[in-house]
Amino acid sequence: MHSRHLAAAALAAAAFAPGAPSAGVMPPTAPPIIIRHDRPDQRYLDLGATFPSVARVGQRMGDGTLIGDRWVLTAAHVARGLMTRGREPLVYFGDRAYKVVNAFIHPDWVDMNPHDIAVLELAERVDGVTPVALYRDSNERGQVATLVGHGRTGVGNSRERHDDDKKRGATNRVERLTDTQLVFLFHAPPDGTDLEGIPGAGDSGGPAFLMRGGVPLVAGVSSAGEPGNDGPGTYGALDYFTRVSTHAAWVARVIEGKEQPSVFTGRP
Repeated sequence: MHSRHLAAAALAAAAFAPGAPSAGVMPPTAPPIIIRHDRPDQRYLDLGATFPSVARVGQRMGDGTLIGDRWVLTAAHVARGLMTRGREPLVYFGDRAYKVVNAFIHPDWVDMNPHDIAVLELAERVDGVTPVALYRDSNERGQVATLVGHGRTGVGNSRERHDDDKKRGATNRVERLTDTQLVFLFHAPPDGTDLEGIPGAGDSGGPAFLMRGGVPLVAGVSSAGEPGNDGPGTYGALDYFTRVSTHAAWVARVIEGKEQPSVFTGRP
């Protein structure tokens, strides 16, 4: 896998230009949530714990979201890595492992492409976890999303990171939309949300949830990012999520059995 934070500045400029097409950014290697330096970590852990639908995909490869009894939404580059590593492909909800029997990668995705979305089919249903529905509206811009992921973490004013495999949640406002992506900006305090945060290397495939009547809907899939003012995951960083609303019809076709599983050969 390539580093999540090696995208050129020109890509960010393109993504933020009015009417510009989506700009693909280099994909990440594995996922954390980076948090504000002036907020206790426990608040982010408590928020993450309220989303049991978010699973670890593989061994520190990325995250995914349960969207059906046996269906997990993740990033295409995470799915490809999972299916080509030579190990049994597993998804973990808590301490319980579930085998992946098929992976469906969006047909328009290639490296550096914004259609970074995939669906994993599990061998058995996930008990005790309620699947999350897809966000289908087109009004994501300006809304506050909850971003959830496991793994390496740190604070926005430092480049130090550590792994603990714990699930964290953070909030961030959708800064901009493209046809295929949601774009988030990691604001330094006092700007941003109360629990401002952003994914880092390792949160690939994790969700951006938007709430409707107190119920979370998955609106984005963590795909790629760019460094902030002091390096990866620091204040000023940009993060790109694949936009679920514009890929929802394809996801539905997968679950309805109208798409063929992807075929994997060679190395990721």
